[in-house]
Amino acid sequence: MIRKKGPFEKPPLLYSYTEVRPRTVMRKFLLFFFLAPALFASPIGNPAGPGLMQAGLFSSSNPWIKVTTGYVSDYVINMPLKFSSGSAEFNPKETFKHFGLNSQMASFSLVLLQRLEAYALFGGSKEHLKWHEEPRTSLYSALFDFQSSYHFSWASGVRIILLQWGQTFFSCDGSYFAIPSSQKSFFKFLNRLHLPIDQEKQHFNLREWQAGAALSSRFWIITPYAGAKYLRAKLHIQSGTESSALNYCNSRRLGYYYGVTISLTSKFLITGERRMRDEFAYMFSTQAVF
Repeated sequence: MIRKKGPFEKPPLLYSYTEVRPRTVMRKFLLFFFLAPALFASPIGNPAGPGLMQAGLFSSSNPWIKVTTGYVSDYVINMPLKFSSGSAEFNPKETFKHFGLNSQMASFSLVLLQRLEAYALFGGSKEHLKWHEEPRTSLYSALFDFQSSYHFSWASGVRIILLQWGQTFFSCDGSYFAIPSSQKSFFKFLNRLHLPIDQEKQHFNLREWQAGAALSSRFWIITPYAGAKYLRAKLHIQSGTESSALNYCNSRRLGYYYGVTISLTSKFLITGERRMRDEFAYMFSTQAVF
């Protein structure tokens, strides 16, 4: 007996296509994301984040206010710096060639009407640098001592969804990131004769201001995004016996970035991000909404 097809029954081929396609899209995007060449900047995250979660762990669907918490791991491979002001016995323009950061932070945010998110990050950051393209052969690596361990850092910012077309978002964001001076991180000029003299340590701090805009589009459980931003960073080294206060700023102000957010559930997101040109960096974060 041949069974007749019901009026609402989907053809087998069409049913198979709709089941497999989202997974295929995700695999292709993730392959592009992780195999793309290393690119260049402070954690940004998906600017469309306020509109990606429909409900909280303890709230109904589409609540007008939500609270989130999460974790952010951010690794800046290199932020090109240039000397801006100060004087010293040595040439301050030949010191910081490659400057980077490694941050581990907890995130907290407040989401309003699924359009506006105000967030704060608290944790620790550790600096790293290279004196020159070839630090082992550079004289400066023997004259300067730069040490850093994890010490307190924090950030705050906002994300705003300005326009939305279906599951496509145009958003902007702005943030401020700070690493206060600490006893655990310092810059020290060593005497040229390597005499056993305890030179004064010059502590430093870092400030960053950042603003950008991006497009995001949701496909099934993944939301890729890409955007451009303006970054202003300032590294301040306190005055010491061998130099006055020294100031450095980032040499490239404009950059761009891309990333992907995966919605494991309607209440939990994970995000990976790469940032380019103004600094070489990547980020991994998680976020749960309440």
